Amino acid sequence: MLDYLTLRAQLMPIHGVFGLLAIVAGVAALAVPKAAPLHPRAGRGFLICMAIALAIAVPVIIAGRNLFLTGVGLLVIYHALTAWRLARLRPPARLPTPLDRNIHIASAIVFVIFALYGVVVLFAGAMMGVVAIVLAGISLASVHHFSRFMSQAEFEPGEWIGEHIRGMAAAFIASITAFATAAMPRWAPAIPEAVLWLAPSVILTPLFVWFGNRVQQDRARAKQAAAEAG
Repeated sequence: MLDYLTLRAQLMPIHGVFGLLAIVAGVAALAVPKAAPLHPRAGRGFLICMAIALAIAVPVIIAGRNLFLTGVGLLVIYHALTAWRLARLRPPARLPTPLDRNIHIASAIVFVIFALYGVVVLFAGAMMGVVAIVLAGISLASVHHFSRFMSQAEFEPGEWIGEHIRGMAAAFIASITAFATAAMPRWAPAIPEAVLWLAPSVILTPLFVWFGNRVQQDRARAKQAAAEAG
């Protein structure tokens, strides 16, 4: 059986390639107009490359017992899966199903466990416990938000687009976090580990919140203009 160092040396370069491809595809999906043919293709490319990268990393995570990367991986999976489900359903064209509710419930349980793990680590004297608590808190807030949205009795046409963007943006930020924590210690060893874990969320979240709000505002203005014209 291969040990942790051997697995890391053999698999992490491949993981890094697919992770980088996922980031490039994610940038393309977020940058191009949503009606353009490239957008869904780039979105699928992001999901496929990220799924491959996560699958390749699993043996390394298990051998190294790296629960922090496990948490980030689950964060990516939850947000990417939610964004994908919204794009597939496009409510009110198709309404969320019990599968979606179960995804939210299972994810909430996992993220609560991750938060409790962070508390244990923090009380053991390691500040990385704060990182786990913060990431779990962000994840639980997302679960609450998406669960409420997808539990609505009625949906406005096109309302799902902003939520789809939020899900993909969160998955993208988590991907950047995983890439930073894997690569940056070798390139910039002076940067504290906790900074690498939290900086992508602190820097990118306000930008994506602004972008999501702008999309919603543009949709509201278009709806108002159509109503006035009619």
